[in-house]
Amino acid sequence: MEKEIVKSKEDAKYWPCLLRRLTDFAPDEKKENYSQGITIKQLKKDIFDNIEMILNSRSHPQPEDLEKYPELAESVLAYGLSDFCGKVCSMDDKETIREHILHQLRIFEPRLNPDSIDVVLDQNERESRSVLEFQISGMIDVAELSEEIVFISRLDLETGNSLLKNSQE
Repeated sequence: MEKEIVKSKEDAKYWPCLLRRLTDFAPDEKKENYSQGITIKQLKKDIFDNIEMILNSRSHPQPEDLEKYPELAESVLAYGLSDFCGKVCSMDDKETIREHILHQLRIFEPRLNPDSIDVVLDQNERESRSVLEFQISGMIDVAELSEEIVFISRLDLETGNSLLKNSQE
């Protein structure tokens, strides 16, 4: 990407994640869509999409299965959440799920500062015991950009689906 004069962070251009760059969304076009980079709005959407993919993907090896090979625990083999489908959770189980989500985000969303990522369980008692709601926050750490991003995630333990929404919109 060429160095250009940037008047504001909204005018700045950033690189999308590798998966987005490798995916050909317009196979009939000869020019790549991202050759000039993406805007801050597109970057935030890209981070949102990646977090949504993490929360809706399932990693089948359990952490104890990978203890012998610690490098695999941070590889694409471990991408996604463990299968919590069908569980009704105790507070200990909820904390385990919260820690697992936090670990996944720290490994697989590198555009967020790993030390700034926080996953907070909403202790809403009127919700079903099979639906967990989390607030996910972190600081975008790309080039000169440092901005907080906050999402709300609802993880349905019966279906395994996670619904993510941007709490800042």
